[in-house]
Amino acid sequence: MDFSVIGLLSGRRTDVSGLVLLRGETLMEHVEEGAMLVLVLVRGSATVSRSRAGGLAGLCMTPRCMEPVWLTSPGTYTLVARDYTLGFRVLRRRGDT
Repeated sequence: MDFSVIGLLSGRRTDVSGLVLLRGETLMEHVEEGAMLVLVLVRGSATVSRSRAGGLAGLCMTPRCMEPVWLTSPGTYTLVARDYTLGFRVLRRRGDT
């Protein structure tokens, strides 16, 4: 993977958006091959999980506030808010360079 700081700062192939979830609300995020997703929670708590084939949870974590979560493996991730959650997400797509 090739991620440059200049490309991140200039906004090419990068989406930055706010994240506001009420308690119990679910958000599905899909990470494609060669892409990267960063989640940062500012307030509240949430659980990030990724299921494997067969329906079993392959990954389940609860990030702390202001601790970034880097999701680089391709697949679909589920974010479930345990409390009122406020944060932001950065999606970095693969470039054709």
